[in-house]
Amino acid sequence: MNTNSIIQTTLIAISVLLLPVSAHAEIENVPPAEFLELVKQNDGIILDVRTPDEVAQGHIAGASVLNIYDKDFERKLNLMQKDKPIYVYCRSGGRSGKAAQTMDANGFHSIFNLTGGIGAWNDAKLPLEKPKNVSVKKAAPMSQSDFEKKLAAKSVALADFHTEWCMPCKQMAPVIDTLKKKFANQASIIRVDLDTSPELGSTFDIKGVPVFILFVDGKEQWRHSGTIEADDLQAKIASAL
Repeated sequence: MNTNSIIQTTLIAISVLLLPVSAHAEIENVPPAEFLELVKQNDGIILDVRTPDEVAQGHIAGASVLNIYDKDFERKLNLMQKDKPIYVYCRSGGRSGKAAQTMDANGFHSIFNLTGGIGAWNDAKLPLEKPKNVSVKKAAPMSQSDFEKKLAAKSVALADFHTEWCMPCKQMAPVIDTLKKKFANQASIIRVDLDTSPELGSTFDIKGVPVFILFVDGKEQWRHSGTIEADDLQAKIASAL
């Protein structure tokens, strides 16, 4: 082998060593008592991947509900915050295990799967809550032109990108309703349901919900992902007026 061949072979070997290693989430299967302790830390998102009929029998408090059999399951899953720990469960652990693998393949950082699912949770006599019998009115689709009209209505606008199944989004909903009343004559508060208007999610590169974007004269000035204190969000709007 001549000198040029040796150099070329060496460079190829070095380049292979320098190739980035694909990052995989750490999927941990944890028993009910440990799962409950993790949930109590309140630093992540609880995800119930069962069917609506199963959820109606009781769910873990604070859970986002996303049916794994939903044809848009993976798309919706990718609207969740990937940098947060995800605590996922189903009836017995099988479906949540598959959901965990899907999350792993889509770049989620930390995933905890409830071993034995709700069956094991019930055996351990841990608490469940029943969902309230409140019918959710699905938001009408919003086109790009509809959004731009709302944006142009006032010089300052706050857009709330959310979904109805996302628990952090539900926690922020009363805050957004209050801000809408408070700034009714000064700023536009635009609520965008990404389940009915997914194109707007693509337009604004929404990677997780909820996401809040503050616009001034139609241009993005500030963005926040995840829940935020009501006072902090109000202060951001007020500072832009």
